Amino acid sequence: MSTRNTSLNRSLHIAPFPSRRLNRWAEVIWRVAGSVDVRTKILGMVLALTALLGLAVTLQVRAVMTRVFAEELENRGISVASDLASRSIDPILLNDTYTLHQLLRETVSNHPDALYAFVTDDHGQVLAHTFGDAGFPAGLLDSQILDAAAANTHGDIRHWVYASNEGIVHEMIAPIMGGSAGLVRLGLTETRLQTVVNTVTGQMILTTLLVALAGIIAAMILTWLLTRPILDLVATTKEVGRGDMQARAPHWADDEIGTLADAFNQMVSDLDASQRSVTDKEQARFE
Repeated sequence: MSTRNTSLNRSLHIAPFPSRRLNRWAEVIWRVAGSVDVRTKILGMVLALTALLGLAVTLQVRAVMTRVFAEELENRGISVASDLASRSIDPILLNDTYTLHQLLRETVSNHPDALYAFVTDDHGQVLAHTFGDAGFPAGLLDSQILDAAAANTHGDIRHWVYASNEGIVHEMIAPIMGGSAGLVRLGLTETRLQTVVNTVTGQMILTTLLVALAGIIAAMILTWLLTRPILDLVATTKEVGRGDMQARAPHWADDEIGTLADAFNQMVSDLDASQRSVTDKEQARFE
């Protein structure tokens, strides 16, 4: 008999995995789960599932928003750079650098994501830019930039992405008159869009925490409804064990636990009646 019980216990504690390591981990998890009460189990499962689901949804939404915003920024940059290239033709042909400067400044100021804009002639010399007193960064004239941008083109417009102290920058390079009059280069930063993504992410994390809190409260109420009748049944069992045959388990509800309480009460009643019958027979025999 003991051998049979031992094999039964082992079958409950060891998961049927092909790997010994998985079996050991399953046994550890089983022991840990078995060492805590039902309330802790339910609360832990609710909290874990809520956190996992909230994290998965947040990461998915963040990834989708980042991709969509990047595509929208790229399309807008292509449109603005193309328009800027066409509007720069007359100032370049007339050698009107003042109007060209004004055109670049207005373009950057009217687009919140625009970081800079500048125009070069067909020899790569800067004709106008929006960097102001900070001076023009000579690194942007590196010929390798144009070579790298050539690998990512949208029609006549080239696009390259780089990291700077202003964050991720998308630069659009548009030819003026097919490149014979120079190039327009427009830099757009992801800073504003990343701020929006981070704000939405924070709001979703806050929502997840609120949902987790509501789930914990609901789980506490549920565990109270489940464990309270069981605890009362345990207390009644102890009273009967001490000899109080009048003790009865309360009938909380018409569910499985209520049925169990009724069956236990019926068992105690039958046991009490049996003991009374035995006692009456013993008394009658001695009389």
